[in-house]
Amino acid sequence: MPVRRTNFHAFTSALVSVLFLVLVALRVGQVTGQLLDTEFQPTVTATCKAGHMTIRVNLNQSFVGAIHARDFRTPQCMAPGNGSTHATLAINLLAPKGSPDYCGVLVNNDTEERSIPIAVRIHKTLELADDKFYVITCGKAGFKNAKNETSLVSLRLLDGGHKVQEAIYGHNYTLRAEISRPDGMYGIKVKSCFAFNKRNSSVQLIDDKGCPVKARVMTKFIYDRNTGLADATLFSMFRFPDSPQVHFQCDIAVCRGSCGIPVCEGDNEEDIKGASLINGQSVSGEEGVLLAGTSVFVLDPGQTPSVQTLYEDGSVHPLWLLWLAVALGILFLIMLIINIFLCSAMTCSCTRTDIIEKEPSIIEDYDPYRSWHGSQYGSRYSLNGKQGYASGGSTMNSTRSISTNSDHYAIVHSRPGSRYSGPGQKHHHHHRGPPSNIGSHYSGK
Repeated sequence: MPVRRTNFHAFTSALVSVLFLVLVALRVGQVTGQLLDTEFQPTVTATCKAGHMTIRVNLNQSFVGAIHARDFRTPQCMAPGNGSTHATLAINLLAPKGSPDYCGVLVNNDTEERSIPIAVRIHKTLELADDKFYVITCGKAGFKNAKNETSLVSLRLLDGGHKVQEAIYGHNYTLRAEISRPDGMYGIKVKSCFAFNKRNSSVQLIDDKGCPVKARVMTKFIYDRNTGLADATLFSMFRFPDSPQVHFQCDIAVCRGSCGIPVCEGDNEEDIKGASLINGQSVSGEEGVLLAGTSVFVLDPGQTPSVQTLYEDGSVHPLWLLWLAVALGILFLIMLIINIFLCSAMTCSCTRTDIIEKEPSIIEDYDPYRSWHGSQYGSRYSLNGKQGYASGGSTMNSTRSISTNSDHYAIVHSRPGSRYSGPGQKHHHHHRGPPSNIGSHYSGK
């Protein structure tokens, strides 16, 4: 029974291990397939009215982080997430410097525009690489709000189709703007793109018409209405002298139908013709503007990125990790089969083992303190002798022994094959050697 119980526990443990391995493999496939959906992609909109800016952030997941003015984390300049998919922050644009309501609003004296840098963080206190940074500006006419809040926009820096969080200085990359759930009813236009750092040093890349400011730095965006993508090539990755982190931000205009192709300096005739008419559809006006941004760390040439590239194709990278998992799974199955085989063999050996009981023998009742000892060959003694015959008197040199109680005598042979026969049974003597010179016989009255 103990062996069977051990076998049962071993088999149960092995079965649980196999199920755990299968569940882990399925979970890895689900995580890789849902990587794109769970990425932190906030959609920022803002409205300016009566000296106050109301910033609203919509997300594709529950938000437990914080929205705050980038250099101010006071209660008046910060709005924590409550677990819902949206959060709102209200900022006083007219608060003087030094007052409790001041949140670092920047004022352009020439245009009277007011802007404020904000941070949308995943965690309330920690600063993570996926945190988003924006600079929101309000002019005289105010910030135009998006009317289609069901669509999410995102901005990514890609290398070979894969998002990167660490870029190499001097390498070329692709800046991609994307709108989620493209259905062909809405088009986008990327404009007012600029790069900035933590100290508000900024460089404009795309103007408000959607044209590159410097053609040697960046191309204009190429649109694919079916997929909702817009790609532009960044010829050489740059950085700011006082910070290794670079933030990109673009305004993405949403249009019903098509937003048209911007006409830029240096465009050929085909691009100019397609600016007013695309696929037979007329160009409509903008219905809203959304903010999209991304951040990267710029490394020196020769440095190895410490953060692995994020793959969104659902595959496992690097490939050696996949093969290692397969090899470990095969070894585990082999060990499981060996364990089950050994446990089964132990169970079979235990069930086939019978308990052999020894027949009672008079030798087990041998008393070393008795005064008589039988001869090695042909010795005999009475099993039921009287008190006068208690010693069992050896009859080696005698021809007769008298017993008045019992005629049952046992002849003990130390030779192999000697046996004791009970009363009334026949004795079969097998002579395996020459007869002894000392004859033992029984004579009774």
